[in-house]
Amino acid sequence: MKITVLLENSTPNDRLCAKHGLSLFIEGAGRRILFDMGPDASFLDNARSLRTDATQVDFAVISHGHFDHGGGLRAFLEATEGAASPAPVYIHERAFESHRANTPVGLKDIGIDEALATEYAHRFSLVSDELCIDENLLLFANVEPAELAPKSNAVLLERIDPASHDEDVAAYQPDAFAHEQSLLITEDGKTTLVTGCSHCGIVNIVKKAEALVGGPLHAVVAGFHLMNPSSGDVEDPAVVAQVAAFMKARPTRYFTFHCTGPSAYSMLRDALGDQVSYLPAGSIIEL
Repeated sequence: MKITVLLENSTPNDRLCAKHGLSLFIEGAGRRILFDMGPDASFLDNARSLRTDATQVDFAVISHGHFDHGGGLRAFLEATEGAASPAPVYIHERAFESHRANTPVGLKDIGIDEALATEYAHRFSLVSDELCIDENLLLFANVEPAELAPKSNAVLLERIDPASHDEDVAAYQPDAFAHEQSLLITEDGKTTLVTGCSHCGIVNIVKKAEALVGGPLHAVVAGFHLMNPSSGDVEDPAVVAQVAAFMKARPTRYFTFHCTGPSAYSMLRDALGDQVSYLPAGSIIEL
């Protein structure tokens, strides 16, 4: 399996654009997969610089309903609409609902363009709790944030009534992240978990993945959401240490980016050594 990071918050390569967001190009289990699309069309530009055609995929996945992962969705749909068999986009059925961040200056829209749900309805395969794409590819959601959920979730909101258009803060409640989904890819008897921001908590997501697989994972490729991108606040070091201890107890390689944050990553690296790696834009790994 080969994974190319098309877009991430940072890049050591001056030919590539770095933006707050994520986009991955995955070649595995006999498929070409686009996983997330960053905040805008920049992932397509980076893909061209990396000599990768991000429009030539078997399907795409949006991990959750935030713009830094689905803001480039319109650009992708427009670029691929004329194909003989346009690639379907697997997205959770609640991803197009309104999502907001409660900032010091008021509510900020952090959702995906809701108009796309109607304009390109024929391109979307809506996922609920679980979807088996084939015997080697499984999408799953419905992860209970039982332990070590990111504290920065507290400022992330969803509408109490999804059908409402009220923009008063009282019309919103803490986001339960029912719209967050992860992908399990099995190749040569080894299973890799790919997820976007781990809002439900990376520990909880890994535990559910292990239960679905029936054993430990070969690799986890994910943002761990151990920082608040708006304030820059890092997760409590004691919590990061608990996450690290959970990871270290498993024979799993971890690859991270985006919302993990440099400070939390440093703590994880101190605890895990080469078991964990950071992937800026332009990174290519083979698993």
